[in-house]
Amino acid sequence: MFNSCSVSKILIWPAIIMSGILAGCSSTSELFREGPADESDSVDYSVIYYIHADSDYLYHDADGDPVRENSMILETAQSVAEELESGEVFIFYQRPEKKFLGLFPRKKSRLYHYRNGELTSRVNFRHSDKDEDFLTTEARLFDQYRVSEDVESQRQYFLYFGHEIPEGDGKKYHRTNPDIAVNRESFAAGIQNFLGTEEQRFDLVVLSTCNNGTPEMAEKLMPLSDVLLASPQNLHLSHIDSENLDLLEREPEITTVQLAHSMADQTYRRLETEIETTITLAVYNFKVVEEYKEELQAFSRRYGALDKRSFFSDKVDCNGVDFFDDDMFGNGVKTWYKPARFGRRSSTSTHSGWGCKPLLQN
Repeated sequence: MFNSCSVSKILIWPAIIMSGILAGCSSTSELFREGPADESDSVDYSVIYYIHADSDYLYHDADGDPVRENSMILETAQSVAEELESGEVFIFYQRPEKKFLGLFPRKKSRLYHYRNGELTSRVNFRHSDKDEDFLTTEARLFDQYRVSEDVESQRQYFLYFGHEIPEGDGKKYHRTNPDIAVNRESFAAGIQNFLGTEEQRFDLVVLSTCNNGTPEMAEKLMPLSDVLLASPQNLHLSHIDSENLDLLEREPEITTVQLAHSMADQTYRRLETEIETTITLAVYNFKVVEEYKEELQAFSRRYGALDKRSFFSDKVDCNGVDFFDDDMFGNGVKTWYKPARFGRRSSTSTHSGWGCKPLLQN
């Protein structure tokens, strides 16, 4: 005969397995929700963080402590969200997707939704379609949880933290979702899904990545955003500081360009005390850059036709190219630059703000 303990053990395992099956059937699970938004609730702006952690994100901070899965960025984003009492903040924390008992998919990524400085929802989610268009699941959750349908009148900011958004097919950007393509085209199409109408634009897009302050990225994002903050070179496993988003509360009349400049300046001053390698940040005012977009695109196409580029190297200053028009392409671009302490470019004191793949040396 079985004793009661043995019977309990026999019954527990089917229950665990069944719960895994049921959990795997749904791509989301709501961990917490304050309740439906009151009709009187209103927000002046939306801030969207996308924090990528489904890759090799282990580095050490200034004190030598290990930082995994971009967790420091998450903590900063949550702190900022609590300060933004007039807005709505979405934090998408995209983590590796694993399986329960090696069989059933688990929802490891998480959405944190804040409204008027208060956490209103926590949602675990996974990507049920393993080759979906980039940011499809996230945009669907944004539509589901946002307070107001009238987003056209709101200011909107998108901050992306991750590795360089590559050219090419962009497969294997996610370690556990390698078939979701991440590249310049899919990124631009993905963030467009967060806009309420075809006419709406982001006030600011922040790319806390390496090597994405480029003419090609500008071409993709110019129709979607007024301002871009990015690095045209290596960001040295660091990140762009977003704490100064609280200026949306402290100085509500601040312009987007001023806000971007403040974030870039804060980041530069921190990096200047921490690293000896190159620091390059740039703010692109697309309302000005758009005036010479055809010339910038012509430069990009001409440079892209060269067959001597080093595709596996970090980008360098585009103004090293003979046909780069430094006077024209400097309009609407403000750069924070410090050369590496050592190396063949250590004597350079300026940067155009535009990054290009270096040419191979003969």
